[in-house]
Amino acid sequence: MRISSKLNTAICCLAFNLFFTQHKFLVQPAFDEADLKKTNSLIEKTAPAEILYNSVRYNFLADGTVEKEYYSKIKIYDKKNAEEWLNIEIPLFSEDKLEKYDVKIYNLANNKVDKISIDKKEQLKENFTKGLKIYKLAVPNILDGSIIEYSYKLVTKNVVNLNYFLEYNIPVIYQEYNLEYPDDRLAYHFNNTGSITTPKYHVSSIEDRFGALYNVFRFGYENIKSVQKEKFVKNVDRYRGKVKPELKKYSGTYFSYFDSKDWNEVAKQLDKSDDFGGFLRSNVNDLLPEKIKTGYGSVEKADKIFNFVKDHYKWNREDAILTSQSLKQLIKTKAGNSAEINLLLIMLLRNAGIEANPLLISTVDNGILNIASPSLRYFNFLLASVKIENQIYFYDATSFSSKANILPERDWNDFGILLEKNKGTDLSYSNTNISKKEQIIKASLDIENSTIKGTFLQKDHGMFAIESYDEFDTSKDKYNQSFASNYNADIKEVESKLLENGDFESQMAFSGNSFMDVVGNKVVINPVLFLNTKSESFDQPEARKNQIDFISAFEKEKRIELVIPENYKILSLPKDKKMATDDKEISYTYKVETTGNKIIITSKVNVASQNYPKEYYPFFKQIWKAISDFENQVITLEKK
Repeated sequence: MRISSKLNTAICCLAFNLFFTQHKFLVQPAFDEADLKKTNSLIEKTAPAEILYNSVRYNFLADGTVEKEYYSKIKIYDKKNAEEWLNIEIPLFSEDKLEKYDVKIYNLANNKVDKISIDKKEQLKENFTKGLKIYKLAVPNILDGSIIEYSYKLVTKNVVNLNYFLEYNIPVIYQEYNLEYPDDRLAYHFNNTGSITTPKYHVSSIEDRFGALYNVFRFGYENIKSVQKEKFVKNVDRYRGKVKPELKKYSGTYFSYFDSKDWNEVAKQLDKSDDFGGFLRSNVNDLLPEKIKTGYGSVEKADKIFNFVKDHYKWNREDAILTSQSLKQLIKTKAGNSAEINLLLIMLLRNAGIEANPLLISTVDNGILNIASPSLRYFNFLLASVKIENQIYFYDATSFSSKANILPERDWNDFGILLEKNKGTDLSYSNTNISKKEQIIKASLDIENSTIKGTFLQKDHGMFAIESYDEFDTSKDKYNQSFASNYNADIKEVESKLLENGDFESQMAFSGNSFMDVVGNKVVINPVLFLNTKSESFDQPEARKNQIDFISAFEKEKRIELVIPENYKILSLPKDKKMATDDKEISYTYKVETTGNKIIITSKVNVASQNYPKEYYPFFKQIWKAISDFENQVITLEKK
């Protein structure tokens, strides 16, 4: 849906508004005891909670700031399964000001309404993440049947991101979106996304406020079902219904960085910016060791420069496309945002005679890039694009374990804009690499004590290695401890490290007494031990809605070597299995080998592409069911 505010549409708007005068916006519902007595949602009977009423209003003030007023009323049916809705979050950018907030909790006790009010700012907990200050409140005294009612008002200078999601993981009875702004200074077009684009109630009008004309837009929606949860979706926000006002006119200079007629104009604006083009033109002649510039071929030289930046400069975890410090400051602090780190890499590559340019992207969690709408507002990251003998290489120096064209999961988001001085070119790119995960168990059976002891090695390659190392680098102890919580075994002595070739591995010792059943002279054991697939990954009962996205083609292999005691013999072994789809896109093998008193089990799955249309879901479901079945086969031993 695209809606434009034009003065010559005022008469049409007036007629339209008269038609909808029976519906009133911005009227918070009075407390109704009947809501407390509700036992389930009428939209989705099994929903753990539902939104009774949501309202957001953006109102532009005379000084150019924006007042955001938010109100929400949530009914909790099943506290245990509604954890996300038991916490209130109020996100603020650095210059935003929280003016007031109010939280009320309603419970029904002995047929009487019990009400708790919270309105003191010190009761909120502050958290900071990626340039945002987030006020959080864990709502107290919540029971099955409770109602949470909260509101807040803040003042912001952000006139760009006024988006609002319409779909959640719980149903919504009613919600509304309100936007009010002066016609002489701004203009927005609505480009709403997702399956919900038409509101039930709609007002579009022009009002005279103290001599200034204001555009007023109001949308109301009723009875919205929850978003279906699906695994292997790159970013579910791509598909959620959203009210999306796009800024098309702004009288201030701030706007010049955000919307343009084409990508070439965006490139020109950035090239003139001190925080982009100016930074790129800084002098880096003395930064790079001379032997790197002259001692290698182009590809090896690019890799050496890439490693130099990773070894000497650290990403501060801030996403950005503009720099916030000078090159001199970056050299001094040795840390910077994503723009500073990767622009430095580009500068050093150029200084060494290699063609390198910025590639603007939106990371996976930031949402997909709309290449048809030339605007900087959708970008939050940039990569280094290198061209050597007509071959393109992408680099991201913010990730220590990445390589050329082997990038973190966050970077693979389909589209980017390549900037070559005054030229901006949209391009699509995808991950054509194969990521691998190897899990190797070497163990021996102590049947007399009903235990199995051994070693476990997990080795990741490609994108899997990047993700594992980044998690390890963020918190080494937490990463190593995760093995004990993820697997049903006594795991200790975990050692994790990044290898010189970029692989990442973890080695540990383990023991367990729940892997075998001893009945008289016989022993039954699942040889896959704690690596067996207990729950299927593709077990969605509803029809698949979205494409299946792994971000990387992959190969996962489990190899288990079991040494059985000399005084036992094998009575039965699991059956081998080999299966694949007709197009060879998905394949699986399960193989059993014996050599002396050793049993070797190999379970291996290959997925040839990074994503698949939703029609492939039944094939994945079938093969993962086979994996589960075969990994739960058993070995039977008997005492000689």
